[in-house]
Amino acid sequence: MFIFISSGLLLVILAVGAWFDIREQRVPNWWCILACAAGVCLTWQTAAGEGSAWPLLLYTARLLVVAAVWFPLFRLRMIGAGDVKLMALIVGFLGFGTGVPVILYGFFIGAVLAFLKMLICRNLRQRLTFFFAYIRRLFLTKEVLPYYQAARDGKNAVIPLAACLLGGYVWHLLAGFMS
Repeated sequence: MFIFISSGLLLVILAVGAWFDIREQRVPNWWCILACAAGVCLTWQTAAGEGSAWPLLLYTARLLVVAAVWFPLFRLRMIGAGDVKLMALIVGFLGFGTGVPVILYGFFIGAVLAFLKMLICRNLRQRLTFFFAYIRRLFLTKEVLPYYQAARDGKNAVIPLAACLLGGYVWHLLAGFMS
């Protein structure tokens, strides 16, 4: 029963996060905090049933580890803070063994969407030039500047990663049903 509640709750969390990301190009902090609190409550209930605080500690540790791992990409403005928080919630709910592949599925979906978008907009060469120039500048100057610049890139270059993470989770769920 717990697995169905947890899976359904995560699906709702990611769906609402994707909706915000598509609509507003961000996932609000209040939604991430509410989702984290829901995860804590669900984990607390499990911990109380087991008579141990380990599930709650592991949930919290997973959140912190994933946030720390993906934080550098946020600092470089390659992904948003809400995306980092949603990835942390995915691993918090599912654990590393399942959560990491879900995130990788989401990144794969995002990469395919980004590639298709660049082909449609006919700016693949321009985007690759920006990317390689950014990496070169980063290594030569050691100066951390944002990769995404709204004035230069506009909204056209943005892929809603939260929607891709939702797609990765749906992919995982469908793969589970198929096997």
